[in-house]
Amino acid sequence: MLLDLSAMRASALYNQLLKPSNVAKLADQYRFRGHLGDQDFFTMIGMEHPELFYSLACGWNRQLCTWWRDHGYGDVFQLYYGCDVPVYIYHGNCNSPIPDD
Repeated sequence: MLLDLSAMRASALYNQLLKPSNVAKLADQYRFRGHLGDQDFFTMIGMEHPELFYSLACGWNRQLCTWWRDHGYGDVFQLYYGCDVPVYIYHGNCNSPIPDD
């Protein structure tokens, strides 16, 4: 994750979203019960305000874990797992081995 801290500090919208009452409102709206802290927060605000984010190509955070394929998401797994661009950073989550290249 890359953060533009100056833009975040200057954004009235972002700073409103940081208020606990607004976080609670979004969590209730999406029936969200997460456990990943900042990742969960960014996921919720991204659903409401995608304009606050710039998506990098998958090669900048190539996920290697296949656990979700076999745990309830097999029908859509390849839509999110596939990455047909050059890889710059591997994300070795789930104890996935990192390729040697």
